[in-house]
Amino acid sequence: MPDASYDHESIPAKPLQPSGTMEYMRSFHYVFENPNWVTNILFTGLCFLSTSVIPVIGQLVIQGYQFEILEALHRNPGTQYPDFDMNKLLDYLLRGFWVFLVSLVVVLVLFVVFFGLFVLGGAIVGGAGAAAGDDGAGIAIAVVGLIVVLIAFPIGIAAQMIMVPLMLRAGLTQDFGSSFDIAFVKQFIRNTWMEMILSGLFLALAGLLLYIVGAAMLCIGIFFTMSIAMLMQAHLGVQLYELHLARGGDPILMKPPTA
Repeated sequence: MPDASYDHESIPAKPLQPSGTMEYMRSFHYVFENPNWVTNILFTGLCFLSTSVIPVIGQLVIQGYQFEILEALHRNPGTQYPDFDMNKLLDYLLRGFWVFLVSLVVVLVLFVVFFGLFVLGGAIVGGAGAAAGDDGAGIAIAVVGLIVVLIAFPIGIAAQMIMVPLMLRAGLTQDFGSSFDIAFVKQFIRNTWMEMILSGLFLALAGLLLYIVGAAMLCIGIFFTMSIAMLMQAHLGVQLYELHLARGGDPILMKPPTA
């Protein structure tokens, strides 16, 4: 069992020493190595299903469980991920709430940025259309629209890269103020930017395939196949964090584990 006697402000959790590469398919296989995988997927799927009745709450519980898995795999490498514990629903909810708050801040900032781009693009399109006249208005609008899209796309990629380390810090520190460590964000992006892109693409493809499989099971299966995607996301998250540590990145100071 992990030692809960240390002070988390002075001793960070012991990092792993990974091979330096991501094991993408490992994020799928590990889900079924736990003998209680059916129960874990069932409970996670029921949380998904609950969002159709009570929005957000189920998603917060799932995020909290994800970081419970991520921390457990970090502290105890080579072990099975923890089972979904109904007695810890409140713990999952509170942990997911910190991640939600940090995500909300980033989303609000992005909204301001993209709204500004939208207004600027509309003004440019209007000016270009007026200058080009009736004959060239369509071409001017298409060109300006393409430019706006080309600007917005890298901003979206950059935002996702910033979101990952911020959410990691929120879920592992369980503290709002500690999540916004710019130095850590820069380090993490520098150490894992390529792997973050590839992980995102892999998870998007896996999520699409799992969604199709779930839809084939009278659609209700979507809630449970997407639970697998959430468990995969947790494993990819811990792989990225361990890769960051292996490349000299600073560790996240976590709360001590409960006895």
